[in-house]
Amino acid sequence: MAKVGAVIVDGFNRLLAFLARNVKNAVIFAGVALLLAGIMVLAYSATFNFIKTDEFETYDPDGEVITINIPEGSTAKEIGELLKESGLVENVLLFRIKAKLTGAENNFQYGVYKIVKGMPEETIMEVLQEGGKAESVTITIPEGWSVRQIGQYLEEQNICLASEFEAACNRTDYDFDYYGQINHRSDREFLLEGYLWPDTYDIIPENGAEGIVRRMLREFERKWEKHVLWKQQAQEMGLTVDQVITMASCIEREAMLAEEAPKVARVLFNRNEEGLFWGLNCTILYALQKEGTGDDFVSYSDLEVESKYNTYKYSGFPVGPISNPGQTSIEAVLQPAEGDWLYFIAFEDGSGEHLFTSDYAEFEAVSNGTYVRDSEEGEDDEDTEDEDYEDEDE
Repeated sequence: MAKVGAVIVDGFNRLLAFLARNVKNAVIFAGVALLLAGIMVLAYSATFNFIKTDEFETYDPDGEVITINIPEGSTAKEIGELLKESGLVENVLLFRIKAKLTGAENNFQYGVYKIVKGMPEETIMEVLQEGGKAESVTITIPEGWSVRQIGQYLEEQNICLASEFEAACNRTDYDFDYYGQINHRSDREFLLEGYLWPDTYDIIPENGAEGIVRRMLREFERKWEKHVLWKQQAQEMGLTVDQVITMASCIEREAMLAEEAPKVARVLFNRNEEGLFWGLNCTILYALQKEGTGDDFVSYSDLEVESKYNTYKYSGFPVGPISNPGQTSIEAVLQPAEGDWLYFIAFEDGSGEHLFTSDYAEFEAVSNGTYVRDSEEGEDDEDTEDEDYEDEDE
């Protein structure tokens, strides 16, 4: 407490010195000084009572145990939010103030902790400075995986059932800032599809599917808040967050090469402006629940599937995302390439490259195998020259 008192007194002295240098009117200075003195005295008293540990405060050490994972690099604010979500603290701001005043703020260690519900905040802070001890499991979620794919993966890793994870992705009781910007239509497959940030995580299996979803949603928030330009660009383009993520989820499935992602985005925007269907097979596969199964064949009858994800029947943005996109696809939406293309189609050479064109005849030529790429034309010319040269020798 002596240290806290010294900090407050020092702060008070600094304020007085500042006012003495800048306030010329002696009467005002005296009044302000007296007012500040009163406030500081009250603040010191309140602070002392606020941060001191109540020696009579007890909790049941055999009570409910909450397992919590503190990611590396977490701030005191983020740690406070995690504790509040888990019901371990009541007020994030007060937790942060206590952490600052007690010097714990910069000493928290990342890791997995088991904390008894009802434990005093001072004790929680001590625990969080020791380093995590509970066991965790590392999982890796690739960019472009859907909720169904993630659920299947988690089941294969014996972490939770796929059905449990899918159910957890339709809940609305997470502390998630972007609920208000999500399209909540009933024909949306999974409410939180698109917002599960793909990354590598150390997770706690005993926290169940809900704990994993909560962790991934929090990471999405962190990424979106960190990239301030994303918000600005979306607003300037007249796009909602849900529209950005929906288009990005389709680009994630269609663009095999990162440099082509902005071109795919431009095609989709151009088709919107022309009132054309997006016509993406990836949305058909999602509607048929075939994404990630290895069965990418889409028949003409498949194109008739009745689903608001069917971009052959419904124009504009699908009802929601079809995968969980990464940064490259999101930025492709917000910074699309320049071009008048209305079509794109993959070359059948395994390169992952696409033809981007505004000429439907070119699109059809690639589709039926009659399109000749520039590089192929050059190769044909070289072959012809060689043959002519040989003929001349004869």
